[in-house]
Amino acid sequence: MVSTLKEIARDKMKSLDELIETFERLAATYDTVLEIVRTKHSNLLSGNIEGLEMVLYQEKNQIEIAQLLEEKRQHVFGRYCKEQGIPGNKITMRLLMTRMDSLHREKVNALLNRLTQSIKQIQTVNETNAALTRFSLEVTGDILDIFCPKDLQYPIYQSTGKMQGRELSTVLIDTEI
Repeated sequence: MVSTLKEIARDKMKSLDELIETFERLAATYDTVLEIVRTKHSNLLSGNIEGLEMVLYQEKNQIEIAQLLEEKRQHVFGRYCKEQGIPGNKITMRLLMTRMDSLHREKVNALLNRLTQSIKQIQTVNETNAALTRFSLEVTGDILDIFCPKDLQYPIYQSTGKMQGRELSTVLIDTEI
């Protein structure tokens, strides 16, 4: 009987340690994503297309890793709640922390704060990157409008999907660039 209680306590501790380890890996992954989006920002500003392609590939890989880790976190969280006799859909991580010993609670709290800060920073940089991209597209559209007025811009494909001939009027541009 005593050994069974010890085994149950050991299993609960093992799940908690696995949950913390998963949070540590998630935090590290999001720290890497933050570095990548900052590099992406620099590449956008400098117009480094090759660098941009590389960081987009890295970002995609890290996001896939984060998704797998999140699935693992949910699984371990559910298992830990089950071991604790808590309905998994009725508790949040912050509420679950109140049931942990102080050492584990401090670790989880620090990891959650780290994750929250990384995600907020990623969101801020991504919003800036999106604004830069939108602005760049608007400027490019304005430049096209200057050199090719709207009435001369024809779609390449007709609504039927057939290729439309490019019958643009001959236009001379007497502008030096």
